[in-house]
Amino acid sequence: MAERCYLVIANGQWSNLEPWHSLTENSSKIIACDGAATRCIENGIHFDVVLGDMDSLPKKIQTQISDNQNIQLILDKGQQENDLVKALKWAIKDGAEHIDILGVEGGETDHQFAAILALCEIQHSARIYTTKSTIEMIDKSGYKNCSLPRDSTFSLFAIGEVSGLSVSGCEWNLENQTMKPGTQGLHNRVTQDCLEVHHASGQLLLFLNC
Repeated sequence: MAERCYLVIANGQWSNLEPWHSLTENSSKIIACDGAATRCIENGIHFDVVLGDMDSLPKKIQTQISDNQNIQLILDKGQQENDLVKALKWAIKDGAEHIDILGVEGGETDHQFAAILALCEIQHSARIYTTKSTIEMIDKSGYKNCSLPRDSTFSLFAIGEVSGLSVSGCEWNLENQTMKPGTQGLHNRVTQDCLEVHHASGQLLLFLNC
């Protein structure tokens, strides 16, 4: 059985939508965060769920969506989490095995940073797509990618302290090291057939440049 891959579309900056096509076509379910639903409609992007506090979604569009029996409109006014985290947690409860995320760029810097930290908050298989990179949290089972072109660049960032960190297949390999928040893992380069990352504890974010 194919993996249940969900797609969450945020209401950030949208630029070139061409790379979105494969994700929208291959997703089991598409969730629009609040005002992103309006832009999905304007750009002909199908979605199955719209979720959030609805402060960015005009009443006219809310009514239009409510009248569509094929779309779930889920009002969540909670202020302890942003709409992206609400959507991610809903997707996990709904059975998503992996979640792709689009539309987090632009706007205030703290909002973009919060979108990245959402990966650490949910601790689930998820990947953010930006115009220049993908961002994901390395699972405790480790990371191995043998499809990256040589000279691809990437960065690793610790959220809190990461111990037992080993990285191979790149210009600057590591073996059983400790990494703390900072610039230590900035801008490494793939030099071998496979890039592998393993760590014993802590939260580790991988930024893979396109």
